Amino acid sequence: MIKNGMKNRIVALSMLPALLLSACGKKAAQEAEENIVLLDPVSVAASYVPVEYRDIYDYKVVGAVCTPALAECVMETSMTFEAYEKGPGEAAEKGDVLISGYTGDLDQKIEDQSKAIAEMEENHADELEQRADNLEKTEKNYWKEMELLEDLKKAQPEKDSDDYEAWMAKHFGEFSSSEMAELNLKRVKQQNKENEELYALDLERQQQILTELQRQKNNKMLLANRDGVVVALGYVNRSYGPDYYYSGDWIRENTISMALGDLNTKQLRCDYISNSDINKADDVYALVNGQRFEVEYQSLSSEEYERIEEKNGKVYGTFTVEDPNEVIQLGDFATIVMEYEHREDVTAIPSNCIVRDGDEYYVYKLDGDSYSEQPVICGISDGQYTEILSGLSAGDLVRAEFKVPGGSNTATIKEGSVHSEFSATGFLYYPSAKAIVNPVMHGTTYIDEVCVKRYEQVSKGQVLVKVHVVSDPVEIERTEREIKRLNEQIAYYTEEGEKENKYLIKSANKQIADKQEYVDKLKKDAATKEICAEYDGVITEIADVEAGELWAYDSTIGRLADDQSCFVMVEDKDGKLSYGTMVEVSYKDDAGAQKTTDCQVVTVNPLMLDKSLQSGYAIVKLPLEVAAEIAGSSRNNEGWWSLSRVGIKANLRNVENVLLVPKRAVTEVSRTTYVTVVEDNGVRRQQAFVPGGADADNYWVLTGLTEGTEICWE
Repeated sequence: MIKNGMKNRIVALSMLPALLLSACGKKAAQEAEENIVLLDPVSVAASYVPVEYRDIYDYKVVGAVCTPALAECVMETSMTFEAYEKGPGEAAEKGDVLISGYTGDLDQKIEDQSKAIAEMEENHADELEQRADNLEKTEKNYWKEMELLEDLKKAQPEKDSDDYEAWMAKHFGEFSSSEMAELNLKRVKQQNKENEELYALDLERQQQILTELQRQKNNKMLLANRDGVVVALGYVNRSYGPDYYYSGDWIRENTISMALGDLNTKQLRCDYISNSDINKADDVYALVNGQRFEVEYQSLSSEEYERIEEKNGKVYGTFTVEDPNEVIQLGDFATIVMEYEHREDVTAIPSNCIVRDGDEYYVYKLDGDSYSEQPVICGISDGQYTEILSGLSAGDLVRAEFKVPGGSNTATIKEGSVHSEFSATGFLYYPSAKAIVNPVMHGTTYIDEVCVKRYEQVSKGQVLVKVHVVSDPVEIERTEREIKRLNEQIAYYTEEGEKENKYLIKSANKQIADKQEYVDKLKKDAATKEICAEYDGVITEIADVEAGELWAYDSTIGRLADDQSCFVMVEDKDGKLSYGTMVEVSYKDDAGAQKTTDCQVVTVNPLMLDKSLQSGYAIVKLPLEVAAEIAGSSRNNEGWWSLSRVGIKANLRNVENVLLVPKRAVTEVSRTTYVTVVEDNGVRRQQAFVPGGADADNYWVLTGLTEGTEICWE
């Protein structure tokens, strides 16, 4: 009888570990099974099961990827994206500009402010020279007056003499002159001091303005927060799906827009593992391509976890790995194994045979033709089976609604290899592409001819657009007349005395230089006929315009990419590719011949990054000569090769000489993997195993199964 009618069947004990191992029992248990005549060999429901010996292990395994140590770079203020200054796989030093934003008129303000400071310093130098000359003259006059004063004092009669008053009245002005000379010298020195102090204050203020402008510009940039290599780019969602930044994209403040990797520091990254899970484990290690490596978990405090989760949206587990022989390569997949408590050759029954009443556990033991309530003490569990510490013995039969999975499909476990492949179509990507803008500031620009097509390779200096400029000849003539008048003034000053008028002459020459620079710009813009490529590259965009259309100053007509920064972008939503993965790129050259080349992935597994960097794409670095060949093949089909002609293949992992279990033969209970084993006597029983990894068809066995074991499935 069930006490008070409150006993309930236990389906799974609380706080069960994630992945467990269960192995074959003792011979005594096998003999007991041979005597169970009611056990259906074709896996129909049975009303009881035997207590048997099992090895129950508590394991947890987590998939991981070998990545460089990562540092995510945050755009601290909102900005309009202008260009990538560092591309995937490119090295950067701390403080380098990674992304530049649109700065509007800040560049012009900074240039004007810098010029104003330079002019201020130049004028100050002139003033110093003038003040020095003036001080020198004042001091000479002072010393001259002092000499005269000494002569006067020598000639001065005695105060009690009869002619003293008359003499003093006659020479009073000369005494006053010396006093005025002394006062004038003090005044000049004081003025020089005050002027210098005012200049220092003014210069400091102007430099503060420049610093603030530069700070505002720096806020429109993403700077490297450490030395490293670019391994991930931020992205935006467009109508056709996620895509990397283009000129004009708005990036919100506190957006993670790039990640840098330290290629000298390898890490194994996985989904987050709690510190308690690590601390409870008797052994923690990594398996990479079937080989064991010692690891150390980089634990996080609760405060660090909350901070990272709030900032990034997801927290990852990170392990450092001992690999003195450099066996592990960036991009390799790994399995983190955590071994907890385990029991060997213990009596065990299916967990759902157990009934719980408060803190007590019971089973229903078969005694003859009826069942009786039997208290038991439970040990560890693997989710499907629970250890019985006392209350039952091997061979006892307990009531259960339990069905051993099985079927007519059979296989014998044997050694083989596990491998995984990746195949997709990619397209070319040029993150370095920058706008082709109209540089003509003075005058009205009209387009005569666009001389290039999309995806055309161009050389530095090659004509991209032909234009003509309608200038303002009146402005040129007016400015040249002003220059002529200034030259006439200089001639007059020189004739009057070059030394005496040297500062006026210098000022006039400076005005002439400024006005001549302005005239030269006007004439240069007026003479502009062609807009040429500033560097070797590829036209990634070009506007469809007609001759005679107006082209405004600083507006964009297309984009030119540096041809040394050519990549292949390939969709990889499952995160199969990572930094360091080698792939085969297949393409056609300009003669139409099919070719292949080996390239490297230069972005990390997107599943190991913050969501702001999980674009769903991987980026492959393409050699310059290959990019040139592919570009050559585009000349006859308007560049559509970029969407259809670049094939990507990769062998992601290959583990040799491991036991294989077909995936279709495996069932999962409480995240524990099981197969149905067929014993020599035909009896079928469930057995857990720990997988070290898998491909599309098979798991490979870490422990729990032996070669030659027969399994079955439906």
